[in-house]
Order: sequence, then structure tokens, then C-alpha cells
Amino acid sequence: FYLSALAIGFLGSFHCVGMCGPIAMALPGGGAKGFSFFLGRFLYNLGRITTYSVFGLLAGFAGHTIAMAGFQKVVSIGSGIIILLIVLVPLVFSGSQLNGSFLYYLTGQLKQAFKKLFTLRSKFTLYWIGLVNGLLPCGFVYLAVIASLGATDKMGGMMYMFFFGLGTLPMMFVLSMTGKLMGTKYH
Repeated sequence: FYLSALAIGFLGSFHCVGMCGPIAMALPGGGAKGFSFFLGRFLYNLGRITTYSVFGLLAGFAGHTIAMAGFQKVVSIGSGIIILLIVLVPLVFSGSQLNGSFLYYLTGQLKQAFKKLFTLRSKFTLYWIGLVNGLLPCGFVYLAVIASLGATDKMGGMMYMFFFGLGTLPMMFVLSMTGKLMGTKYH
């Protein structure tokens, strides 16, 4: 079960290169050296994984509640349908009003949070940036959250999403380290 979370996270991390990679590469604190720089990038990634774990905790709670009510089979079928819809709806409705009014609003709010956080100069700001980054709309995160419903308990859902986050860690950590090498700055 958790191996699938690692696999989804790792495979999804290639998608992260294009979507979240620019944020990871533009993180503030590029002037830090040695362990301080490393720690800042670790805190950023820990923030992302924390957000994913909270999503898993909530999904695990929902899965547990559904299992206790005897509807686990319905949820499994419903989850499969939702996964298909996540893939098919954007393809069918691209460019229409259906495709995004809430997501555009959410993304705008997250952009404002990023702007504010990128002006702060604390190592723990990088953790907060990671927390916000974890809130960005992402199909792979949605897929993992739906899969974590199958855990049927709170801790199982949280651990599923934790392992999903660990799967994304190698790629995202490397990206967060390369911004300094490339001289990327946030504007």
C-alpha cells in the first residue's frame, strides 16, 4: 500500500519539475552557505510533505468513517470514477468556464501568499513556503489523496500521503538546490 504511494510520488515528481520546479528553484536564502542552505531546502520540502500528510489525515478520517458505515466498496468504485474524471474533464472542457473558476481563485490566493513569504528572510519562512506549495492544485496530489481514502484509518491515510511526499522528495530537493547554482531569483 505505501509502496504505491512512493511510486505515485516519485513518478509524479517528474510533473513537479514543470509545475513546482520554478518555485523550488527560486526559493529565498540562496546566499546561505553549507549546512544553513541545506537546512533551508530541507525545511521547504518538509513543509510540502507536512501539507500532504494533513491531507492524508483528513482522507484517512473520511475513509475510516466510510468503512465504519459499511460503504467501503462504494468509495472504492467512486474513487476510481473520480480519478477518471480528474483525467477526462480537463480534456473535454478545456477553455470553458467549468475549467477553473474556483481553481483560479485558489491559485490567486496562493500567489499572494507566495509573494508575501518570498519577501521574508527566515529559514522557517522556507517551511511556510513549502506548506503553501503543498496547497497548489495538482492532479498527482489529488490522485494520492483519493488513494489514501483506502487506508480506512486516520494514521494510515496520513502515512500514505507522507510516503507520497517522500516519493517527490528526491526530485524536489534537487530542484531546490539547483536554484543557487543557476542564480534564479524570484521577481
